[in-house]
Amino acid sequence: MTADERNLTIRRGQLKGTVTRFLTYLQSEELDPNQVSLRREKIEEVWHEFDQIQTALEQTENLNESTAYRKEFEDLYFKAIVEANTIVSPGMVKENTSERGSMAIASERSIGRNSMAPQVKLAALKVPVFNGDYLEWASFYDTFTALVHTHQDLLPVSKFFHLREALSGEALNSIRSLETTAKNYEKAWSILCARYNNKKVRIQAHVRAIFDLDALQSDSAIKLRCFFDALSGHMRALEALEQEPESWGPLLMHLISTKLDKKTLQEWEAGSPKDRIAEVSEIMQFLENRFKILEAIESAKNVHSSTRGAISNGSTGLGKSNKYNNQFSSLMISAGLKCYVCQLPHTIYKCPTLIALPIKERINKVTELKLCKICLRQHENKKCFAKYCFKCSKPHNTLLHLAQIKNAEQGNKNSTENAEGSTSAASSSISAHTLVQNDEQVLLSTAVVHIHNASGEKVECRILLDSGSQCNLITENMVQNIRLKRYQVQHTVMGIGGITQPVTRAVNVSITSRYNSFNLILTCLVVQKIAHCMPNYEVENCVSPNDINLADPLFRRPQKIDLLLGNKHFFEIICAGQIKQHIAGPIFQETRFGWVVAGPVLRKSCKGTKDVSSVTHIACVDNDTHFENLISKFWRIEKLETDPPLTLEEKMCRSHFDKTVRRDKNGRFIIRLPFKNTNNASALGKSYQIARRRWAATENRLRKNIPLREAYTQFMHEYEALGHMERVIEEEGEEEEKGCYLPHHAVINENSTTTKVRVVFDASCKTESGNSLNDLLLKGPVLQDELLYILARFRTYNYVLSADITKMYRQIKVANEDCNYQRILWRADPKMPIQVYRLTTLTYGTVPAAFIATACLKKLAETGNDYLRARESIKRDFYMDDYLSGASTKEEAISLKHEVLAILGQAGFELRKWSSNDPSIINSNMSVGDKGAGNDVRVFDCAITKILGLFWEPSDDVLRYKVSEYVENTEIINKRKILSEIATIFDPLGLVGPVVIVAKLFMQNLWQLRVSWDEQLPKNVSDEWLQYKKCLPRLNKLVIPRMIISKHKIINIQIHGFADASTKAYGACLYLRSTDEVGTHTVRLICAKSKVAPLKTISLPRLELCAALLLARMQHRVIPKLRLEIERKYFWSDSTIALAWIASPSTRWKTFVAHRVGEIQDLSCT
Repeated sequence: MTADERNLTIRRGQLKGTVTRFLTYLQSEELDPNQVSLRREKIEEVWHEFDQIQTALEQTENLNESTAYRKEFEDLYFKAIVEANTIVSPGMVKENTSERGSMAIASERSIGRNSMAPQVKLAALKVPVFNGDYLEWASFYDTFTALVHTHQDLLPVSKFFHLREALSGEALNSIRSLETTAKNYEKAWSILCARYNNKKVRIQAHVRAIFDLDALQSDSAIKLRCFFDALSGHMRALEALEQEPESWGPLLMHLISTKLDKKTLQEWEAGSPKDRIAEVSEIMQFLENRFKILEAIESAKNVHSSTRGAISNGSTGLGKSNKYNNQFSSLMISAGLKCYVCQLPHTIYKCPTLIALPIKERINKVTELKLCKICLRQHENKKCFAKYCFKCSKPHNTLLHLAQIKNAEQGNKNSTENAEGSTSAASSSISAHTLVQNDEQVLLSTAVVHIHNASGEKVECRILLDSGSQCNLITENMVQNIRLKRYQVQHTVMGIGGITQPVTRAVNVSITSRYNSFNLILTCLVVQKIAHCMPNYEVENCVSPNDINLADPLFRRPQKIDLLLGNKHFFEIICAGQIKQHIAGPIFQETRFGWVVAGPVLRKSCKGTKDVSSVTHIACVDNDTHFENLISKFWRIEKLETDPPLTLEEKMCRSHFDKTVRRDKNGRFIIRLPFKNTNNASALGKSYQIARRRWAATENRLRKNIPLREAYTQFMHEYEALGHMERVIEEEGEEEEKGCYLPHHAVINENSTTTKVRVVFDASCKTESGNSLNDLLLKGPVLQDELLYILARFRTYNYVLSADITKMYRQIKVANEDCNYQRILWRADPKMPIQVYRLTTLTYGTVPAAFIATACLKKLAETGNDYLRARESIKRDFYMDDYLSGASTKEEAISLKHEVLAILGQAGFELRKWSSNDPSIINSNMSVGDKGAGNDVRVFDCAITKILGLFWEPSDDVLRYKVSEYVENTEIINKRKILSEIATIFDPLGLVGPVVIVAKLFMQNLWQLRVSWDEQLPKNVSDEWLQYKKCLPRLNKLVIPRMIISKHKIINIQIHGFADASTKAYGACLYLRSTDEVGTHTVRLICAKSKVAPLKTISLPRLELCAALLLARMQHRVIPKLRLEIERKYFWSDSTIALAWIASPSTRWKTFVAHRVGEIQDLSCT
């Protein structure tokens, strides 16, 4: 260290000492505001000198040490400035240095012996510390805004200091990275407001808090008042958020009733209306009156008890001295014994405020007060010799016993870990709010109904009616008994204390009353078990009224539950009749299924049985379908598929097509719908009324949107004019009995160059039987090449052409026998009667439509011995209705186009929207021998053509990417928004793999955060995403040659593959090197794939091996599809360990390595 540096270091220490002495002075007893003002001005000069010295020293000192010293000085300096401003400026907000986050407004501070007038010292006004709880945001926001944010005399840096002091936990973490400067204050305040002013999340938090209120176990005035205050507080908060909780009526009434203790519930039932469901305001008024009455009774008891105690003491014959001793003892108790929680003269064990708190809040309170968790006194746990918990014998007080919740949390943790890596999930939650008491049995409403099996037969099913549930559940056993088809879903069921269980299957069922024709169609989640046998014990002394049909005749006996009916249909089944035989007995309620029984009853004593909690609330949040499809599509494109073997259903569908397909006199295909069985009509059920309701909703939408209505009408008129649908004339009333009616709606695609409004027919709409048309149809196999292979092959031709088949599905006729399964309702004018039509062609949206259309193309290509090259191209180069092909020479391309047109024209298929890298290929004349619809060649003139999701510029013969320009907005950034945007990145060839892998890693990080779908993300995560999003438009400048081989005569082609890995991800890519006759080498990227490394740590050599396996699979799948003569293939890796593994027999290695090495050796040798 030089002499100059030593002098600067000494001076820096002197400056820091000056600030320290100033702060010590400010904390003294006697202060003169004028002197404080002068010292503050001098201390500001110290800051400037320090900054210059520190900047000079930072050029030579260790950077970390310099940064730490500067931060320490800044904290000291700003704390002193804030304290000085509070003293000097009138009306300032003053920091309470003894308690973090507390603040006070002082009108003046001039404390000393020479005060001219007596002053009243007011208590400090405290800003509540905000820890990120959405329930506390409104209180914190209003208080901080009033005391600090709008205070005109406070400097921004002082406001920032106060803001930091008033935050903790997650809230503090959200702004922790910002330095305490004047410039950053507004930014920090904006971050907090943007995150916690989320109206939707705040509403959900208050609703969740209402459901999570603890049930009352006794008629205590304090507990009832706390319950009332909490409930009304959440309701008022919801009203402030523009909600109307009182309009939730029956649901809220049911929830409040389940929370009340036995005596309070009896009082309520005795005085509540008998002929209607009471209003929420009525039960709230009852609760308020009730706790006031209980308070008066308890107060009177306390006075009576103390009076009796005094009389008792006086009658013992004690003298005057004892009287004074008693008074002195009483005085000592009231002065020396104070509860740590409420400061009243009683022990903490008897504190009603603490006892009224939920157990978790009790623990938090004890922790906050720094009390021993064993004896609840002020000393450390390890020094306590008090007895442990009476319930579990663990080191905590019995009042803090939390075994059940801890177990639940552990279960939740385990299930969450098992669910890691999931990419898309809807969330469901089940939480029990009513516990069965030891002295009585509370019956829940059950009923026995008929459920329809796969053959339409009726089977008895016992159901639980639950108005607190938002979804329906059915047991696995019942699903197996009735042999219903399951379909995949992704839900998470959460139970008491947060125990989670994934649900991956759902079914559609139809249930019917045993006493009438009432029918419901339900969607149920499939679970192993809904609840224990209900009731838990056999019921006695419960006699049902005469002349009523019980919904569950054996309601007194414990029996299993097969199905839970949720709130969606609960009030549809409730009728007006209700019978209550006595106050403490159950209620008999009339429903569409018969009379159900609910309420308290006596039970028989059963040896060896235990009380069981009953499920009373299930909340189910479905995932956004469009969002789920985007995510699914993203991962499907990124995955390297292998050809799976055909399923039995796919084999049946293919066989059915081969046996039933035929062609009419004009050559068009006629097909039969591939039903799973012959009993279609009975299994399908009626659908007319459902279709009529759906059409009414669609018609109402069209009435409000004139342009949409005109486009819709034009589409349907064209449909009828082309003969693709025909009017059905039947007698009135007969239309409901025949066929299947498909609802329909408009789909708008502004990017379409031909049809911007399409009408889509919904073959997945459930009928009255619970089945849809799609449920009864077979889904065929995929017959065409994958997208990756077609695009890669498209890049190998010198001359290319693209087109698509106009109205491909509608060129295929449906046999007359099956047309009635495609009926629709429609009318062009609302004043006209609704007409019945039936669709006569293959309908988009039916399960087998894609298979049938591609099977017709394949069959057409296989029929005939002429144009062999074109027939092979039709089988190989179509992806649905899009055609991408080419040839080595212009003449071959022209000939190919003519031949394909001729073959497709034989079946009525017409190609349109032609594009080519050579316009003369499209404009070439047809030969005289060509026939069919292909004679009309429609040219599509566009600078950039979208081919299978990629953008191709034919004039320059290059591929481009189109990304929307970044636009600044103030929308909240959450997980749902980011994942939906990631899913729109379309890169089937992996040409921008380095960009996509960043998005994949970001997606993985989002799952590790474990934030909810709509919760605002932390600032550092949001900033990282915005930075990535801002860079994406740079892809628009990327130009990639379409052609991957040399344009000249090629004498040699090589394939070079590369595999690499890091600790975060691994990937592989394939390059093609072509050498022409003059020795020029052309190297182009064919395709690439990348994968994110698993969350579970895997060694780098093993990840390198995974990358090599990915390369081996990719070359094995892609190279044969290029249809090129490859002379040699080279595969490269820079991992010597992975190469050593691959070079040795796979049997030498452990399982993980052996399996991968074996597959690599097999695939790379072919």
